[in-house]
Amino acid sequence: MNRNLIIFVLLFATVSYAELIKVNPGKYFDYYHMQYELKSGEYTVNKNYGFNQGGQFEVLVPKQFFPISAPNCKKNIIIRMPASDTEEQKKALYEKLMAGKSVVVTLELNPYVNIINESPLKLELQYCNVFFRQKLGNYYDRL
Repeated sequence: MNRNLIIFVLLFATVSYAELIKVNPGKYFDYYHMQYELKSGEYTVNKNYGFNQGGQFEVLVPKQFFPISAPNCKKNIIIRMPASDTEEQKKALYEKLMAGKSVVVTLELNPYVNIINESPLKLELQYCNVFFRQKLGNYYDRL
């Protein structure tokens, strides 16, 4: 009975995150985007890194809370906000995160992602890094 439960949980976990990922075709390769809820108490903002010029900051998520496996990562998945010309939207997000609120964000899994299986989709992170989604040089909070 325990074996059946484990198999069910593993199948459910695979299906649930695969449904959250949107594959957007690019000129040279596909981009993998997903929405992810940063739940209060399940992440920390890297205060040592802070909020930098261009709106850069980092969020640390213990790997057990992140839905995509990262076998080369020992502790945290690092979600990085790249720099851009506009900071207003990023600053508002940063302040919500610093207050410890639950927030749904859009992530870009490229470039450090391996495709384990295309159908059903199964991905694996190569390293501990993912990025907030960018479009036209700014944070893009949609799939």
